[in-house]
Amino acid sequence: MEALRPGDPRRIGGYRLLGRLGAGGMGLVYLGRSAGGLMVAVKVVHVHLAEDADFRQRFRREAGAARAVSGAFTAPVVDADPDADPPWLATAYLPGLPLQEVVERYGPLPVPAVLALGAGLAEALVSIHRAGVVHRDLKPANVILGADGPRVIDFGIAHAAEIATITGTGMAVGSPGFIAPEQARGEATGPAADVFSLGAVLVHAATGRGPYGDGPPHVLIYRAVHEAPRLDGVTDPGLRSLAAACLAPRPADRPTPAWLLEHLAALVPPGTDLNGLGWLPPPVATGIAEAATRPPAPTRPLEDGGPSRRGVLVLAGAGAATLAAATVTGVLLWPEERPSAAPTRRAATGPTSAPPQTIKVSRPVWKRDTGKEYLMCGPAVSGGTVFVGSEKGDLLAYDARTGGPRWRYATGEPIRSRPAVAGGVVYVAGMDGNVHAVDARTGRARWRRQVGDSEADIVVSAGVVFAGTKRVHALDAATGAIRWGITGAGTISSDPAAAGAVAYVPRGRSLDAVDASSGRVRWSYGMSKGTGRPAAAGGVVYCGDFQGERLHAIDARTGERRWSYDLGGTVTARPVVVNGVVYVGDYSGNFFALDAARGTLRWQVQAEGQIHCGAVPAGGLLYVPSGVYSDGVLHAVDAASGRVVWEFAMPKGVESAPAAAGGMVYVSCKDGYLYALDAENGSGAAPAGD
Repeated sequence: MEALRPGDPRRIGGYRLLGRLGAGGMGLVYLGRSAGGLMVAVKVVHVHLAEDADFRQRFRREAGAARAVSGAFTAPVVDADPDADPPWLATAYLPGLPLQEVVERYGPLPVPAVLALGAGLAEALVSIHRAGVVHRDLKPANVILGADGPRVIDFGIAHAAEIATITGTGMAVGSPGFIAPEQARGEATGPAADVFSLGAVLVHAATGRGPYGDGPPHVLIYRAVHEAPRLDGVTDPGLRSLAAACLAPRPADRPTPAWLLEHLAALVPPGTDLNGLGWLPPPVATGIAEAATRPPAPTRPLEDGGPSRRGVLVLAGAGAATLAAATVTGVLLWPEERPSAAPTRRAATGPTSAPPQTIKVSRPVWKRDTGKEYLMCGPAVSGGTVFVGSEKGDLLAYDARTGGPRWRYATGEPIRSRPAVAGGVVYVAGMDGNVHAVDARTGRARWRRQVGDSEADIVVSAGVVFAGTKRVHALDAATGAIRWGITGAGTISSDPAAAGAVAYVPRGRSLDAVDASSGRVRWSYGMSKGTGRPAAAGGVVYCGDFQGERLHAIDARTGERRWSYDLGGTVTARPVVVNGVVYVGDYSGNFFALDAARGTLRWQVQAEGQIHCGAVPAGGLLYVPSGVYSDGVLHAVDAASGRVVWEFAMPKGVESAPAAAGGMVYVSCKDGYLYALDAENGSGAAPAGD
């Protein structure tokens, strides 16, 4: 729990505020105490939402409905004032542990406990839906396990926040990995979406991960929309069958909560009592009992380099024992797939910021159709040639100045990893499971080597090619011989970095420094949530703590932390370091410039759409792509001030980082085209507003 700040209120309604518990898409959350001593979580709406008359009306309606919810497995809304300035809502403060933390600390729950949990959650949904409320963000962090059983929290206000967010920014609310496909697509969301989320929560409780695995938010969203859930880890046939029914792609094919309650209850062992802790394994029961009897810890400053822009809960011993009881619904945001209004960009802030005078680029220098309406592979440029892989499985080479085709090399399967060029050879990994070494001048094969499917970018350093997703391999650049292999993070965020004879490999919740010649791990640096894409420069490795919202600077020789900085959003892009400044973006569209030595903020700018790909520097500018599930934009940003110099809009979004050389910048777009733009002004430009 963070101490109250100078601008924070000391009292809301009849509640004295004791400290900050968290923050999210809807507002700030405080720990409060009533005059009679009742502990509550008070959620105070953001000013920009409070000024929206339509939001107030929806909030009033949703809060009233939420107060009507009653049930043994829900956290009650105890008070609310939609007409206050700002509006607020208070919910019961629930001591215990969130399901997410229980699984992280103790591992997956046994099948009988999962079945009992499922019955309780199904009954909670029956109560919530009976009151006319749809939760829209049911996830492990919103399920509290307490001494009196499981409770669902944070229902009743998501719809008001969701509509206001979509109306204002073209974004939808929810948590990737647990939301239904229709919600991910920005379509109308009803009670069936909560059933889908319930199925995902049960899979997480039984296996330790959701039905779409691990990965960046956009990958989890893509899997929910386009892929079948992964249920191989659910060993019990009855539980697997019910989870599969909940996770049906079409809302009409999913069961109702009442049907689920009946069928789950029939599978729960006789005599199981959720009104207590006996249904849980003893270590879990002990941990919950300790958390439930421990009072909130005293406030203390945040650690690691100064105050955060987002409150966090720090509880002695129990960790986040009660954080989930106070989190704001819909912390993660992403754009709809259909075109929508772009968010207002916030000008760069900081001592060197300048007012934006942005040029809107009307046309590129050239563009080339890669043959299919989707392009995930980022380009590489070397020796006057641009190389890019296509979804048709072709490695394509174009003249960098004119865009004229030079050659085509067929791999047979889609190419989604960025190629790398070194010593006159192009190295690319295809979904055929091979790394291909291709002569950069002729397009003829030098060698190929089987390493397994790979969406991670190829990295070449000191005569070694690093490739692979689930398993990172080190290959001899000249012959393709495998030197060693090491288990990776298993997602495209496992892209390694390399400097000299050392590779820096993300592996789940650690970043490992690996000897390039032997595969020996020199050191490991632990991350709290997961490891993003690293970058190495000047004896320091920079890496985001995936979903932990911090950027870490790590001594490349010792593996010790030099500093960390709280960005306030999920770090999905690879950092880039130029002239003593590290630049990094987050999934909310914020782009930061930090002092590489001290980790202090120089400036910050808000882009249009989320930033998933790393920026590319050239000639004093940074080329920053944004927008994964909405229309994409390539921003040319002044590296010194953060001023956006020009922008180029692209339909359907951007999945990969651009490339720059020879006064040109090249970017792949999900419309299937490779675009070339003038690096200085984008070419074919007209002043904004013309």
